[in-house]
Amino acid sequence: MPSPLGHALGAVAAGCLIAARRRGRTPEAAARRGVGRESTPFDGLRTLSPRLLIFAASGVLPDADFLLGWHSRYTHSIGAALAVVVIARYASRVASWRMAVAIGAAYSSHVILDWLGTDTTPPIGIMALWPVTTDYYQSDLYWFPAIWRTYQAGFWVHNIAAAVWETLVLGPIAAAAWWWTQSGPTEDGRGDQAYP
Repeated sequence: MPSPLGHALGAVAAGCLIAARRRGRTPEAAARRGVGRESTPFDGLRTLSPRLLIFAASGVLPDADFLLGWHSRYTHSIGAALAVVVIARYASRVASWRMAVAIGAAYSSHVILDWLGTDTTPPIGIMALWPVTTDYYQSDLYWFPAIWRTYQAGFWVHNIAAAVWETLVLGPIAAAAWWWTQSGPTEDGRGDQAYP
């Protein structure tokens, strides 16, 4: 199962793809951004940075169940992801449905990545379909090596190699998702032009 780094990268990718409006802005937002100056793809980083942190935290959140002693159970499920969407929407009062679903997608990315990872600790797999069923599921693909949780010979080498692999696989996807949200046409079809 991936490391927190891998989960954060996967969550950023999922959250950005759902939450982004492809640089669509209201005239008021364009004015705050600076009408008349040259815009760059990095302009959105100021407003997206809090979102990136929220998505990354949402992607790591399911592993908080380590503290309760029941890892890979209820928090690693579609039921928990749906609960996160509802909580994000109604607990915040600021989050739109789109942002709430993006946070839920970021959270759900954890479930997908763990399903694609190698699990070596019984029970093998995750309780992905809870509350429908309490069965455990694990993919046969094993895209991500298991992170060693106990110190042993080769602990650091193994875990660093696993984190590098996750970065190589998920880093470009997260960067492309963020870039896609920062470039291309806006919702009004005007491209990267600022509102007049």
